[in-house]
Amino acid sequence: MRQPRLRLSSAQIFLVGILGLAEFARGALIVSLLPAFVTGPLAAPITIVGWALSSHYFLDTVFRGPSGWLVDRIGPPRVLTIGVAIEILALIGAMNSRSPAWIIIFVALLGVGTATHWPAVVTGTNRLTPPENRASIMGLVFAAWLTGSGLGPVLINFLLSGHDRVAFLVLIMADIVAFVMTILVYDPRLYHIHRSDHKVQHWLKTLKPFRAVLPGMFVQNMTLGVMLPILQPFVTHVLHFDHWQFAELLVGSGAFTVLLLVPMGRITDRFGLKVPLVTGFFLAGCSLTAVGIVRHFWPLIVAGGFLGLSYAMILPSWNAFLAGMIPKEIEGWLWGIFMTVEGMGMSVGPIIGARLFGYRIWAPFMSSALILFIMGVFYTVYPLRKPARH
Repeated sequence: MRQPRLRLSSAQIFLVGILGLAEFARGALIVSLLPAFVTGPLAAPITIVGWALSSHYFLDTVFRGPSGWLVDRIGPPRVLTIGVAIEILALIGAMNSRSPAWIIIFVALLGVGTATHWPAVVTGTNRLTPPENRASIMGLVFAAWLTGSGLGPVLINFLLSGHDRVAFLVLIMADIVAFVMTILVYDPRLYHIHRSDHKVQHWLKTLKPFRAVLPGMFVQNMTLGVMLPILQPFVTHVLHFDHWQFAELLVGSGAFTVLLLVPMGRITDRFGLKVPLVTGFFLAGCSLTAVGIVRHFWPLIVAGGFLGLSYAMILPSWNAFLAGMIPKEIEGWLWGIFMTVEGMGMSVGPIIGARLFGYRIWAPFMSSALILFIMGVFYTVYPLRKPARH
């Protein structure tokens, strides 16, 4: 049977574009601009950056559930309008801050705005996409996210070293364009409000079908968090690679993921969820094992490429699997809860990763690989089918 062609409506294009622009601004700020601004013009210690980022990700995680609830009540575009408006105010405040305390406050406030991205965009694109193309649109959404969050830190580096205000203005303009796009988004399906009583007891009951997969959401994102604090010291102090080689490793695997997300989404839509999801987990485990063992540049490039391929297989199939299980009347709230669980895994991961790295250099890689292998075994036997709607 021939796979239906993925045709994007203007509303879908706007939603994906909003995500890409907003993540461009967020990524550029937290990775490149914030450390340069805090340690440069503010002459504050780098610990201020740590406090600001911790506050940002904490509020980003906490507000995802409420953002999803709001999506169900007023629709994805309006939630995005509110979220991007908060981001613009936060960036303007950070740009004009002259004390470390205000920087922490405004970067934390940015987290409240960015918490709206995923519940609104994923819910909105799913409402506009037929089930047979759901993995394809998920691949496109993740490609926009990775492209925006990856390009932001790279491009903004050209505006640093004395041009911090200009860099802030570029990020603010990106969010202003995203804000205008939130106003231009229109499709009646995006504004359909599900008449639900939204009682807590009802919400808790809707989590029951996911009791087997909720722990997996936590631990599989924890494996990503484990890598965050140890990649740079591993590459520079263990492998003795220079900064350009480190950048090539990151950009190579990231670009490979972005290029393959949509094709892998199409393959998933055509042949089903299980094969790409299970294969992706096993391939990710093998790739991380190789990264922890190999000590030469080009073999590591190959391992990084396979790691990129594995996540291009996992992300569309995993999120299409979740989308098929979610009751329509509370889809925004459930996406928010799922992303809160995933965010908690990401927040716990760096603590574990740093401790494991101090114990044995190879321990973070092997531990994450073991978790991914277990996930692969679990989803080999777990029935990836849609349960009855509630």
